[in-house]
Parts: sequence; structure tokens; C-alpha cells
Amino acid sequence: MNKRDKCTAARDYHNRGCNCAQSILTAFHEEMGLTEKQCLALTSGLGGGMRCGSICGAISGGILVLGMFFPADKRRMTQITQEYIRRFRERFVDRDCADLLKRKALAGTQMVQELGVTDHCGILIVSAVEILCDYITELKGE
Repeated sequence: MNKRDKCTAARDYHNRGCNCAQSILTAFHEEMGLTEKQCLALTSGLGGGMRCGSICGAISGGILVLGMFFPADKRRMTQITQEYIRRFRERFVDRDCADLLKRKALAGTQMVQELGVTDHCGILIVSAVEILCDYITELKGE
């Protein structure tokens, strides 16, 4: 898995109008054995428009990716999910879409800067994919 390629793919999906969750899940579609169309359908209601205080689509998309890579019992998946959210919040403090949208200056990851991403949701998406790639690599090493 090439982190830069995944971040670029997620950015490109977002630039084509995909919501946050769609952008993230679809960037991983090949490794999960899903088509782009399946990923887009699975996540169509989990991003953009969730500005009403629900969890950020960058988080929900990442959780779906983790669930596909590491199918586990409820307890273990809860641990994996909580750790992913913790890592996201370590960078962005909030986890709810509406709260994140209120924040004026987001400090994206190094990859955000390298890819020249400047839009609010794009920063969250690319940063989430970078966090996700690092976490997946770590989990595979367990």
C-alpha cells in the first residue's frame, strides 16, 4: 500500500464531487475487493451534508476501511475504531463534522502540504487517509 497514492486517490475522488467517506473508502477499493461503484454506494449517506453534528465522514470512511481490512469481533473492532478516532482527534481535536467546519485553521499532515490540498474537507480527507495508512501498517505488524 502506497500512502501517497492512497492520499492522492482520496483527494482526487473528493475533487470529483465525492463526499468525505466516499473519497476515503473508494481510495482503498482494490485492496478490499470492491468496485468503485460499490464503495460509492456504501458511503453515499456518510459524508457531505452531515454538517448537523454527526461524526465526520473522514472518520466514518476510515472506520469502514479498517473493518474491511481487519474483520474482528465487536470488542476488537471497537478498540480499533476508538484508536483511529483518537489519532484523528489528536490532530484535529474534534470528531463531529459541524465542529470541524467551524474551525478556521486546520493543521493538515505533511502529505496535505505535499499534495497542495488547501480546502477544508480536503485537508481532513487527506490527513485521515495518511493517519489510516500508518495505522493499517502498524496493525498488520501486530
